[in-house]
Amino acid sequence: METSPRLSIDTLIDTQTIGGYRFGIFGLAVVLAMLDGIDNVTLGLAAPALSAELGIARSELASVFTATLVGLTIGAFVLGYAGDRWGRRPCTIACVALFGTFTLAVPFARDLNHLIVFRALAGIGIGGLLPSICALVAEFAPSRHRQTSVLVVSGGIAAGAMLGGFLSAALEPAFGWRALFFVAGGATLLALIATCVALPESARFLLARRGDEVRVATLMRRIAPQVALPQDARFTMADQAGRVSLGRLFGEGLAGTTVLLWVSYATILAVMYLLFQWLPTLARDFGFTQQQAVFAATVFNLGGMLGSALLGPMAAHWGTYRVATVNFVLIAPFVFAIAHSAGNPTLLLGGAFAAGWTVMGGLGLVNALAAESYPTAIRATGIGWASGVGRLGSAFSPSLIGLLLAGGWTAKDVLELPIAPAFVIAFAVIAIGKMSRRRLPAADAAVAAV
Repeated sequence: METSPRLSIDTLIDTQTIGGYRFGIFGLAVVLAMLDGIDNVTLGLAAPALSAELGIARSELASVFTATLVGLTIGAFVLGYAGDRWGRRPCTIACVALFGTFTLAVPFARDLNHLIVFRALAGIGIGGLLPSICALVAEFAPSRHRQTSVLVVSGGIAAGAMLGGFLSAALEPAFGWRALFFVAGGATLLALIATCVALPESARFLLARRGDEVRVATLMRRIAPQVALPQDARFTMADQAGRVSLGRLFGEGLAGTTVLLWVSYATILAVMYLLFQWLPTLARDFGFTQQQAVFAATVFNLGGMLGSALLGPMAAHWGTYRVATVNFVLIAPFVFAIAHSAGNPTLLLGGAFAAGWTVMGGLGLVNALAAESYPTAIRATGIGWASGVGRLGSAFSPSLIGLLLAGGWTAKDVLELPIAPAFVIAFAVIAIGKMSRRRLPAADAAVAAV
C-alpha cells in the first residue's frame, strides 16, 4: 500500500510567490527573445552595405530573405515538436547555438551561397526558439501570471528588433556592417553559456513525459524553499500525460481551436510583416522625410514592446479572451490613422505606436492563447505548428504588397488592408474562447474520475 504523500505541483507553482529563482528563468527567457529579435533584423539593417561590398545585387538578396523564412518555418515545425518530445531545455539550447553560431558566421561569407546557407540555418534556430521558451515560461508561471509571462517574453522580440536598430546606427558607421553580426552572434553565444548553466527543464514536462519525480522535487524545493517537502513525496498535476503526436492537435476537442489559432497566427503575422517591412517606404510616399519614416518604424517597435509588457496584466485582470478581442478590433482604427496621416507627423507617429501595441502585442496574445489552449504534452508542438503555419500563410505578404504597389495601389490603399483581417482575428479569438469554455467541464470531469 502506497503511503508516500502526493503533492500537486499545480498548487505549489500557483500558491508560492515568484521568487528570485523563477525571476531568473523569466529574465533569461526575455534575454533570449531579445537576441532572437536582434538577429531577425540584422540582415535587413546591413543589407545595403553588405550587398555593395560582396558584389551581390540587392535583388539577389531576396533569396537570402527567403532562405531565412524557410529556416524559420522549419524551426517552428520541427523544433516545436522536438520540445515536447525531448524537452524544452535541450531544444532551447540547440536553437540558441544554431542562430548564435550562424549569425557569427555571416561576416565570413564570401558569396551569395554562403549567405543563403548561413541565414537558413540561423532561421531554424530563430523559428524553433519561441515555442520552447513560451512553453517553459508558461509552465513555470503561476496560472494568474501565465499570460503576462508569455507576453513579456514575446515582447522581448520587439525590444530586440528596436535594439538592433540602435546597434546598427552605433556600430556600422564606425566599424562596418560586419560588427553588427559579430556583436549579435557573440552576445548570443555568451547567452548560450548562461542557458546551459542556468536554464532548468520544465517540472511539468519532467512529470508528464518522464515521470522524473527526483528532478521535480529538486525544482519544487527551489520554487518553494519555505515549504518542507517530504523526502518521499510523490507529485501529481492536472494536465494529463500522453504521447507527443501531431494528431493530438486535432483530437480531444482541439480541432477547431487548432485551425483558428493557425488562422490567427497567419493573419496577425501578415499584418505585422506588412507594417514592419513596408511602413518606412510607405511613409516616404506620404512625403515624410527618411528620418521621419525610420522614426515611425522605431516607434512601431516601441509600441510593440510596451504592448507586450502591459497586455499581460490587463489580460490577467479582465480575461485573456476579452482583452484579445478588444485589442484586435482596435487594430482597424489605428492602421486607418496611419493610412490617412499624409502631412501629419503626429498622426503618423501616434498611429505607428498604437499599431505596434495592438499588432506586435497582439502576436504575444496569440502566443499566450496557444500556450493556454494545449496540455503540457503537446504545448510546444501546438505553439510551434501554429507559428509555422502562420509563417507559411503570411510568407507572401511582402511580395503581394510589392505587386499591388506596382499595379497602381497607393500607400493609403495598402495601409488600409489590415482593417478586415483585424476583425477576422477578433472573431477567431471569440470562437476559441467559446471552445475553451466548452472543454473545461469535460476536462474537470475527466480529472474527477481519475
